[in-house]
Amino acid sequence: MRPGAWLFPAFALAVGVSGAVAVWLGLAITLHSTCAWMAPLAALDMVLMLRLAAAPPGRLRAAAAVLATALAIAASYWMIVATQMGLLLGLSPAESAQRLGPVLAGELLRHGTDHWDIALPLLALAIAWRLGR
Repeated sequence: MRPGAWLFPAFALAVGVSGAVAVWLGLAITLHSTCAWMAPLAALDMVLMLRLAAAPPGRLRAAAAVLATALAIAASYWMIVATQMGLLLGLSPAESAQRLGPVLAGELLRHGTDHWDIALPLLALAIAWRLGR
């Protein structure tokens, strides 16, 4: 495998994660929900980005899809919580995200989620692995 073979797929994943987080956050703000159903869609997006970027098939591509999906899920949930806290404190989402700690984010997620908000992201990771190969 060439040394630069993963340069374009890595860039495609960065774009995919950023886009998934932006869409997920926009929907969460609009619908006043965590929109956990977006997790499987984010997984499909990461798989599609890797295939369009001509990433070599195999376990490495599947692992990259899972890692990118997990990053999109974590960043989306972080930004959703930061936006909710920012609205209460009069901060922008970016300012709130910088000041938000992991303990507070975890507590807010724990109180604001149900079993589907946990099950769907786990399903998304399995989808990313299966379709990423």
